[in-house]
Amino acid sequence: KTAPRRLSMPSSSTSAAPPPRREDIRKEGWAWKESLFLRQYRKRWLVLTCPPHPQPSRLLTFSKKQDYSARPTEDIDLRQCGTVKSADDLTNKPFSFTVQVPDRNFFLAVDNDADRNEWVAAIGRATTENRRVRSYSEEVEYQEQQARLAAARAAGD
Repeated sequence: KTAPRRLSMPSSSTSAAPPPRREDIRKEGWAWKESLFLRQYRKRWLVLTCPPHPQPSRLLTFSKKQDYSARPTEDIDLRQCGTVKSADDLTNKPFSFTVQVPDRNFFLAVDNDADRNEWVAAIGRATTENRRVRSYSEEVEYQEQQARLAAARAAGD
């Protein structure tokens, strides 16, 4: 008999990163996030962090409001974000937006147009800040950190 095959989660949803520090939180609030496999929307506490360089800005989701001791249900490294935009036409859900990273498109929805515009703008600013050109030594350090994280994830599987 062969062992059942485990589904591997995208790199953006697994994290060895520490919980967010209060001073790094730029925006937080409730949103509905589409689940990866069942495509159902679940209520999540959404947190945008922008720590000092060289730490990446992150978009985190939690099951409970401000329960930062729990592991986030998603941890999106915004250095990988290609696009953040309104997504009503893609989701058929009002006040929705998407955060696109190489391995996944995250779909989220909030209660009104103003909230959506604030989230899209805040995530867009954080993404732009993360695109600051890194020096060679910063790039080497980042690549080494990513290799360590990948090895830690592989060891955990």
